[in-house]
Amino acid sequence: MPGFSAELSRRRLAAFLAAAFTPATGVLAQELVDPTDPTRRLDTAHRLTVRASINGSDPFPFMVDTGANASVISSDLADSLKLPRGKPVSLHGIAGVELVDTVNVESVTVGRRTRRNMTLSVLPARFIRAPGILGLDWLGSQGVLLDFERNQMKIGSRPPMTDEYTISVPVRSRPSGLHLIDVTVSGAPVLAFVDTGSTTTVGNAALMEQAIRRGALSSDWADIQLVSLTGQTMLGRIATLKSLGIDKITLQNLPVVFGPIHTFEYWGLVNRPAILIGMDVLKVFDKVALDFTRGQMHFTISPSSTG
Repeated sequence: MPGFSAELSRRRLAAFLAAAFTPATGVLAQELVDPTDPTRRLDTAHRLTVRASINGSDPFPFMVDTGANASVISSDLADSLKLPRGKPVSLHGIAGVELVDTVNVESVTVGRRTRRNMTLSVLPARFIRAPGILGLDWLGSQGVLLDFERNQMKIGSRPPMTDEYTISVPVRSRPSGLHLIDVTVSGAPVLAFVDTGSTTTVGNAALMEQAIRRGALSSDWADIQLVSLTGQTMLGRIATLKSLGIDKITLQNLPVVFGPIHTFEYWGLVNRPAILIGMDVLKVFDKVALDFTRGQMHFTISPSSTG
């Protein structure tokens, strides 16, 4: 495969500082003509949305989040569908754990794919800024293709991607549903997982300490407020990571938020350097395919990016 190096503009630092960090910002995707088509468009914040039907209702644009183990519905939509509240559950977010209401639904359908008898957490629409979120409990082993070149996404198994502009990396799937890949930061090994629900890439404290020791971070730091889907807030720090390696691909100058992010604690990734790769990094590629069935992730670059 040809060599590849991509640089992410440091001007994004200012953009991240201008708004609170949340996986739900921007305008939701518009409805397509064929509501049964599993192909959906990306919204302006490059989050994924699909047309999801709840108990046979008209479809609503739900975000797809590969970093969330549980699916969510907004309180507004739950009320409009007259869904009775169920037993509260503990919901784990970036800032900690919070007790939230639930609803039990008979079916959640996207295109021709249906999951039955699901329990959805209920969150305020003003925080998730979407009618709902589909997590790993809905996705299961289904694959996800992010096609940034065509500004589309597809759910379902994809054929292996084997052209010269695509690299494939193995995925380690945990019983919890988390899918991990190995990356490097300035040559040092780091655990990573792809989070299609996050607009921003986030690192844990162990990664921050390792990066500082290796001189892998810029000297410019700034404080930033993080806002979870439940409305909880916490302070983080944002800096530029000099390089992130994914197999033969090297990405340079990545804005990364660091802090005691509860997400890493929940997934058991506190003691080892780990990074949550958000959509800001993923959209550098033409395509990213999460092939859970075959245990691989595929990253496709543009031919014009090779050297």
